[in-house]
Amino acid sequence: MADVIYVYGLVRRGFDGQRIPAGLDDAGVTVLDSAGFHALASRLSDDDYSATTVSEKSGDLTWLSPRALAHDRVLTWAQEHGGVIPFPMFSLFSGQAALDASLHERAEALHRAFARVRDADEFGVRAHRRDSVMMQVIDQLDDNIGRLRADAADATPGQRYLLDRKIAEQSKAALRSAGQRIAREVFERLKARSRAAVSRPLVPDADRANEATMVLNGAFLVDHASTTDFRGAVSEVIREFEPKGITFEFTGPWPPYNFVSGDAA
Repeated sequence: MADVIYVYGLVRRGFDGQRIPAGLDDAGVTVLDSAGFHALASRLSDDDYSATTVSEKSGDLTWLSPRALAHDRVLTWAQEHGGVIPFPMFSLFSGQAALDASLHERAEALHRAFARVRDADEFGVRAHRRDSVMMQVIDQLDDNIGRLRADAADATPGQRYLLDRKIAEQSKAALRSAGQRIAREVFERLKARSRAAVSRPLVPDADRANEATMVLNGAFLVDHASTTDFRGAVSEVIREFEPKGITFEFTGPWPPYNFVSGDAA
């Protein structure tokens, strides 16, 4: 049976690959020498992983999900045991010669990627704006709304009605502006504690659609020696901004997916 080489990522020379967890379809993962690099790879059936088959099945979550978990399992283990340059899912090569040629062509960029992420992990920080909570403290977040509310408190009933309508009209824009401002501040504060940072696209969250809006989707590359300091900075922004209607999701450590993608592609 013909097979293909599936590459999970690249590791440094001297990497101990004796206890690597199983990969896709429970296939064994080995460390292959290729063009001066070490690749974490499995040999898979060409019938099951031809370009046509992958294209047809990649939209099927029941097929894709266990393979995504296996891909991530190998990379997470490798990151914890010395570091890895993660490759995208379904990085497939027809054989050793094809893998050698590909890595040789990208050698310079891959060496830069290794240098960029050496001794560092990726962490993710997502922030969501909860309008119902933020509205309770909007006076503290928007000076104009604060002045209008102060005026309304001292106004006659007729004036108060008009001011309340004006407050309602301006509140949505004020909430958006406050959320964006807080997101920028959080990103810059965490970036200052990181080796590198990326602000990723905001992705609508179906589970939160009726209660929260994403305002930050950040990825941060953090030196191993700075992990405690970075976690402390995350705790600081959570304590400061959660009472103002911003909720946070903190994940990691991860392989440096967002800091090598251009070089590893």
